[in-house]
Amino acid sequence: MTSGGDFDRIFEEYVADMEAALPAVVQWFERLKASRKYTAKGFNIDDIWPSRTGSHPVMVQIFRKHFLRLAILIERLDREEELEDEQDPSEEDWGTDDDDFGGDEDDEDEYDERASEPHQVLIERLREERPDLYAHFRQFMFIPVGLEDYLLVEREVGNG
Repeated sequence: MTSGGDFDRIFEEYVADMEAALPAVVQWFERLKASRKYTAKGFNIDDIWPSRTGSHPVMVQIFRKHFLRLAILIERLDREEELEDEQDPSEEDWGTDDDDFGGDEDDEDEYDERASEPHQVLIERLREERPDLYAHFRQFMFIPVGLEDYLLVEREVGNG
């Protein structure tokens, strides 16, 4: 079973990618606001770019890359847990209580210890640990499509 270290590593790489991209992205957004391209036509910049700097294609690409990596990791962990749950007890387990192996209550606690959805790491954890970066994802609404074929996704992001 994979530990929280994989989630931590992906989160740290996500934060590093955003920190590297932000100077250019912030500069882009400042130029966009100054251009009056939208305000001259009666639009507020927030109407067109509600996520502001989070709307930049580089930021969307960074989010998508790490979202897919987390989706693959979570899917793999879910499969491993299902396989563990389906295994029959061995003869070595005979004569012991089920509670000794972590019954249903422990299973629920174990599941709660890790993220079950990518946004828990990419958005919720970011909000808690890095509010400065979270501010760039104001009203960010993006979920990558095509997650059904995990083999293709794994090849795309290099996990496979």
